[in-house]
Amino acid sequence: MSGTIRDPVHGAIRIDELERCLILSRPMQRLKGIKQLGLVETVYPGAIHSRFEHSL
Repeated sequence: MSGTIRDPVHGAIRIDELERCLILSRPMQRLKGIKQLGLVETVYPGAIHSRFEHSL
């Protein structure tokens, strides 16, 4: 089973089963709670990127 990731810049990105398993893995999912830009969101409210989004 493969999947698709929708990206605003690159459009639809197809992923295979191995990539899907890696994305759904516990270590990768843990990155959702870590901010990529630290306290930048206090100055730029729209800057709310996580390490997960950055890694994708």
